[in-house]
Amino acid sequence: MASASAAARLCTLACRRASRIQQIPRTQHIIRQKPIAWRAFTTSTIRWAREEDQRQDDVEEEDFGPIELKKLEAALAEASTPEGLKQLDLLAKANGYNSIDHYLKNELEYRPGWASEDRSTLEDIQKDDKGEKPNKQSFWFDEEDPETNTEELEEFDEDDITSMAHGKLDEIRDMRQYARLAVWELPLLSKYAKPFEPPAENQVLRWRYTSYMGEFHPAEKKVVVQFAPDDLKLTAVQTEKLKKLAGPRYNPETEIIKMSSDSFEHQAQNKRYLSNLVDDLIAAAKDPKDTFADIPLDTRHHKVQPKPQFPKEWRMSPERRQELDEHRQRMAIEDVKMAEGGQLVDGVQVIDQYLMKNAGEDQKKAKVAELVTAAPAKGAGANRARR
Repeated sequence: MASASAAARLCTLACRRASRIQQIPRTQHIIRQKPIAWRAFTTSTIRWAREEDQRQDDVEEEDFGPIELKKLEAALAEASTPEGLKQLDLLAKANGYNSIDHYLKNELEYRPGWASEDRSTLEDIQKDDKGEKPNKQSFWFDEEDPETNTEELEEFDEDDITSMAHGKLDEIRDMRQYARLAVWELPLLSKYAKPFEPPAENQVLRWRYTSYMGEFHPAEKKVVVQFAPDDLKLTAVQTEKLKKLAGPRYNPETEIIKMSSDSFEHQAQNKRYLSNLVDDLIAAAKDPKDTFADIPLDTRHHKVQPKPQFPKEWRMSPERRQELDEHRQRMAIEDVKMAEGGQLVDGVQVIDQYLMKNAGEDQKKAKVAELVTAAPAKGAGANRARR
C-alpha cells in the first residue's frame, strides 16, 4: 500500500511546478476619466482613480506566494485514507508499476529535474522543522543560549531619523496638543466657574480625592476624610472620648482627626465606608456607659518637632537700645583721649607714608640703573679714540 508521505511529496512537487507557470496577462479595462474635484488644503498627496485601479490590478496579477510545506504535508497526511491509497496503488498497477511508491521512485530517479526539486523540497521541510543555524560570527551569538536570533539588523541608509529622535518628535506633538487645548479649550471652562462659598456649620467633614485626569491608577480609589472633634457640637466629655477612640489618627497639634481608606475598588465605596466609620465613632462617643475618664489621652504617636525661635534676650528693646548708645559714647570719648596722647593710630596716614617711602626707593633704583648703563659707553669711546 502506498504511504501518505510519498503522496504528500508528489502533491508538493506538483504545486511547486504549478506556481512557476506564468499567468496570461489580463486585459486592461478602459478607465473613464472623471472630473477633477477641488480639495481643501491638506498635507497628503493626491491619489487618482487610475492609480487605485492599477494598484488593484497589480495585486491580482501577483504570483502565488511560497507554499507552506509543513502545513501542506500535515493536511495531506490527515486527508489520506486507506481507501484513497488503495486507489493510488490500483492506478499505479494499471500503468505497469507494482505500487505508487514504485511509481514515485521511478519518476523521481529517471525524470530529469525532479530529483533535484524533491531534494530541495525535503531540505526546505527540514529547514522549517529545525530552523536556521545560528551565525557564530555574529555579535548577538551566545554559547549559553544557542537559540538566540543572530540575524543582523539592516544597515541604516540615512533615510530616516533615529528612534530617539522619533521619541522626541512624539513628545513635541504631545506638548503642542496640550498647548492647543490650553489656548482653545481652557477658556471655555470659565462659564462653569462658581464663586467660593465657605462650608456651613453642618458641613464638618472635609473629603479629599485623587484623580489622574482620566488615566487609571491604583491610588485613584483612595479617599481621605478630616474633621475637628470640636465642630461636632459634642460635650467636653464626649469630645475627649472621641479623641481617645481615634487613637493615632488624632493630631494633638492641629486638633484634627484624619482617616483614609483604599480597601475597595471604587471611590464611592471607600467614601461610604469612611462615612459609616465616622457615624460609629460619634455613636460610641455619645454612649454614657463608659466615658473613658480614667484613661489619659495618649499622644505618644505624634512627635512634636521643636521649631527654633529667636531668643528673647536678643530682641531689640528700649533698655537694650539705651545700653548700646551709652557704650558707643564711652568708646568715642576714649578714642578722643588716645588721639590727644598720640596713642591712636591713623590707618590712612600710615598707608600714605608707606606709599611715599616706596616711591622714593623706586626713584633711587632708577637713577642707579641709568648710571650703570652709561658707564660702559664712555669706556668704548675712549678705546676707539686711542686706536
